[in-house]
Amino acid sequence: MKFLLVYRGGVVPEDHLDRNINELWGWLDNLKEKGYEKVRFAGSGRKSISKDLIADYSGDIFGVSIIEAGSLEEVVSLTSDWPELQYGGRIEIVEAIGD
Repeated sequence: MKFLLVYRGGVVPEDHLDRNINELWGWLDNLKEKGYEKVRFAGSGRKSISKDLIADYSGDIFGVSIIEAGSLEEVVSLTSDWPELQYGGRIEIVEAIGD
């Protein structure tokens, strides 16, 4: 089964930024090494597009992953130690329709 993980950032104290970034990359690398993560995208400089407007993105999404796992429950368990959780971040999980 394929799932999209949407990473939404929390509020990381200035003195924890570097450590948090290292922990986030380590967490993602671990998903990849274990064979779960198939695609990763992290970025900035985004836009928000609607019918009437093109504007700078002001949301809190800072990345996504596509992973493969046996069930939604397995994916939830994989996210339990995501480093950003301690700062109020969250992950949204979307299951792919079909395959």
